[in-house]
Amino acid sequence: MKDKIILRMITVLGLSGAAFLLRKGSIKDFFLIFLFKSVVSSLIDAPIARKKLVQYPYRYFKSSFNINIIFDFLIFPLLCVIYSKLTNKADTLKTVLTVFLLSVPMTIIEEILRRKTRLVKYSKKWSWFHTLAYLTVTFWSSRLFVAALRFLEQNRDSEEESSNDVKSDSLNGVDLKGIEETEAILRNINY
Repeated sequence: MKDKIILRMITVLGLSGAAFLLRKGSIKDFFLIFLFKSVVSSLIDAPIARKKLVQYPYRYFKSSFNINIIFDFLIFPLLCVIYSKLTNKADTLKTVLTVFLLSVPMTIIEEILRRKTRLVKYSKKWSWFHTLAYLTVTFWSSRLFVAALRFLEQNRDSEEESSNDVKSDSLNGVDLKGIEETEAILRNINY
């Protein structure tokens, strides 16, 4: 019964967080990070769960998923959005260190859940350190993904801008008055 209540509380917290985060900032960035993180965490967590390194004995849709879908498709992606917002304009060192403000508490919470509930169970080959490393690396990968997208977008925009400048520069010094007069004459000719 306790597990069911905790899982529902986490679900409500996640849905509330999503509603709150959607109100602020770029929706495009939110969904890119959210979807990227959902895919990455499920691709990594699925084999871990299949090998029974980490198990989720009490979870939603037990017959369809080995993973905890609330964590992989809601909580973790939302925390990646928060991490991205926290480090959006930060330098590299701050970006690297800020991850621990999220991954360490998440690891502690998972360890408490592992000890006190049936929501998380580790095999002998898995420990809190593996969880911390997994969380940290995947946070960094999502941040790297966003940085790469922004870099590509800036390069594309600057290339478009420079090509527009070249087009406008190529018309400098051309007398358009004669062309306009010729067009007016051609319009008036009846064939």
